[in-house]
Amino acid sequence: MKSKHFRIICLLTAFLFWGSALAQKTVDTEDLRMRDPFISVDREHDYYYIITSRWSEGCGGLFALRSRDLKNWEETGYVYKAPADYLGTNDWWAPDTYFYKGAWYTFVTVRNEARGILRGTTILRSTDGPLGPYSPVLPPERLNMTPEGMQSLDASLFVAEEGTPWMVFSVEWNGPNVRNMTGEVWVQQLRSDLTDTIGEPHRLFQATEAPWVKPVPGGGYVTDAPFIWRDEKSGNLILLWSSFSPRYSIGQAISKSGSVLGPWEHESEPVFADDGGHQMIFRDLTGKLHIAFHAPNGPSGRECVIIRKIKIRNGKFVPLKN
Repeated sequence: MKSKHFRIICLLTAFLFWGSALAQKTVDTEDLRMRDPFISVDREHDYYYIITSRWSEGCGGLFALRSRDLKNWEETGYVYKAPADYLGTNDWWAPDTYFYKGAWYTFVTVRNEARGILRGTTILRSTDGPLGPYSPVLPPERLNMTPEGMQSLDASLFVAEEGTPWMVFSVEWNGPNVRNMTGEVWVQQLRSDLTDTIGEPHRLFQATEAPWVKPVPGGGYVTDAPFIWRDEKSGNLILLWSSFSPRYSIGQAISKSGSVLGPWEHESEPVFADDGGHQMIFRDLTGKLHIAFHAPNGPSGRECVIIRKIKIRNGKFVPLKN
């Protein structure tokens, strides 16, 4: 009798385990529909992660997917749900997740329209791994790490060779802080624990300084998604960013000095010009260089995750074939 009961318990346990496994949704890369994909690499456990934004019960949050092969993505669930009293009530755009000094940090664009808090980027941290739980690094009364009163978005993290962390961000083309509806790219030094800023922000360039950029319909020059990659061979810093040429495109600027403050020289042609952008660069688990971005840029709901191999030649990225 005891043996029979033991077998029944084992069967029930197996059923619950496999039922749970089957219920976990898996999505092919070609079926991922999202904007602004950011691939985080967990080299300790051999996983790739996408932390994206979703809404739950009227509040913003971060939702995770993971993959072993960059082809099949398992939905693992929410890693952060904003409480009802959290200041970030609007947007929840473009989360970028980094491993830095033993913890995982997500930079995400938020605002609070009702209280007049302009769009900017805040930072959340997990000390328990890429699947969270995450919590804001700033006190409850302060929303954004980007400068107060400056309409900004798409901040990313760049760590200089000597270890200094910088936040690279866009000042929005249609915000109150620009002239002639021309977006800009800025940097701001961060504290070593990413809990506050140091000194004043620095403007790197305006969108119109790049020869490939065209205005959006109705006027205005966009600067989206600045992201810096260091080329170890040449010592160059390569800043990828998105605008229109006239379709949504990815361009690059080069700092041959190796300094985040530049000067930055713009390439005359985009890296990609076929209605795709908001890009980032990563090395896969075998060390190969990849770029991730979304395409097309619209209409909403059609945006797909694009992951492609990319090369650096002569200190700059080789343009992708459309």
